[in-house]
Amino acid sequence: MASELTFRNLESTDEVRAAHPLEVAGYSEEEAASLESLLYRFSNAPHLFFGAFDSDQGIVGFITSTQSASPLVTHDSMSTHDPKGSTACIHSVCVHPEWQRKGVATKLLELYPQTVRRYNSTIGESEERTRITRLAMMARKDLVPFYQRVGYTNCGQSTVVHGTEEWYDCIRDI
Repeated sequence: MASELTFRNLESTDEVRAAHPLEVAGYSEEEAASLESLLYRFSNAPHLFFGAFDSDQGIVGFITSTQSASPLVTHDSMSTHDPKGSTACIHSVCVHPEWQRKGVATKLLELYPQTVRRYNSTIGESEERTRITRLAMMARKDLVPFYQRVGYTNCGQSTVVHGTEEWYDCIRDI
């Protein structure tokens, strides 16, 4: 494995296609986003599709989101993007199994707010886009402490039913 990873936004649908197996490996069949969903998120919110890349293996981890007017992740926000929404709803935090427990997810989550702030700085006052002020996600109960360590607040059990897991709403203000 290479000693250093590169962290950046995904740049092509080929990179999204390469990320999809990480999604499938990271979630149950009921929970994993389809390739079509990932491509939708990339085509509508490329500024919120952020990855970790190894020079030999390519993409080894990613985060993807869409914007929503809701302050928390909703079932609707999983399949839509509202460029006027001020919440970035994180749908996936995925890391290749060989790279898990090596700090990749932590680094992705630490850098993601910077990526969002950089996007915010490109928005002019007269634009149809809205600055993002909050990150929101649904986390499995066993992962809530991890997300709290990287700056998220646990808001309690989510009302959204997604697969068979029990989910918790977590937020981080930008």
